[in-house]
Amino acid sequence: MFKPHVTVACVVHAKGKFLVVEETINGKALWNQPAGHLEADETLVQAAERELWEETGIRATPQHFLRLHQWIAPGSHPVFALPLYYRA
Repeated sequence: MFKPHVTVACVVHAKGKFLVVEETINGKALWNQPAGHLEADETLVQAAERELWEETGIRATPQHFLRLHQWIAPGSHPVFALPLYYRA
């Protein structure tokens, strides 16, 4: 069963501005970069391309890997999240 906790995100910078999308988390509207989770049979780059397309309608291929961040959820059962940031 495919159950990763891997998130990919795209940082899009053009003409001196960054692209952000509005999303609602726990009832609050927030601004974030286009991001989402890795799906089965998908590379990290493919996931980043798909999330950018789904959330913005923009088709672009990531050009640079920017950052890897490990987050450990508090609680008795550790959950590791591995967000990967790409520049598109």
